[in-house]
Amino acid sequence: MNGDAIVWIVLLLSLVICDGLAVYLYQKRKIPLWVSSIVMALLVPVIVYCFIAFGIYYANKNYDPDDTREGIAFAGGFMVLVLALNAIIMFVIGVVLNIYTFIKNKQKS
Repeated sequence: MNGDAIVWIVLLLSLVICDGLAVYLYQKRKIPLWVSSIVMALLVPVIVYCFIAFGIYYANKNYDPDDTREGIAFAGGFMVLVLALNAIIMFVIGVVLNIYTFIKNKQKS
């Protein structure tokens, strides 16, 4: 499997799991969406560190003298940017939904 494919698979799985869990908990009225986005932002370094650690382990195990092995760092940086941007967008959406719900409930009473 190509290294790019592994990066995309890990990134998409992380997005689907984190966003799906956040939406599920929001719909069940357990956790507000903005709180889930803060937790997601705190988990970004953990997810990327695990990905990079496994990548370095794999690269050291399959040593190729012509390989500079800097691709895992670029992939990790890309994943951090995408996951952090996702958390920021979800935070903004959560705050807007809370403000909308507050105003709607204020007008009812």
